[in-house]
Amino acid sequence: MPRYKMIALTRAVEGRDEEFNDWYQNVHLVELCAMPGVIGAQRYKLAAPLQGYDERPYLAIYDIECDDIRQTLGAIGAASASGKMTPCDAADSANAYTVVFEEFGDRVEG
Repeated sequence: MPRYKMIALTRAVEGRDEEFNDWYQNVHLVELCAMPGVIGAQRYKLAAPLQGYDERPYLAIYDIECDDIRQTLGAIGAASASGKMTPCDAADSANAYTVVFEEFGDRVEG
């Protein structure tokens, strides 16, 4: 079965990081991980920009395993549009960036 990583770069509305991070960790990740095909997720906070600058200091990486990524993403979108996902007005959703990558090549470890 194909494996994917969904990458989301996000930020909070000015001055609302604590509320945003609580919602993202304890509500949003839980709801997305309950969706078929989404097997796990983890968040990260920007530690050291190495090249360029991005105003989105938070990263979430979702692990997805499914036969049809478009169907899985469609189900996530439908759940969001139908109100089955809890929104948060502390999220600066207009400036979020999300992409999906399919696993390609073997993992290399040192």
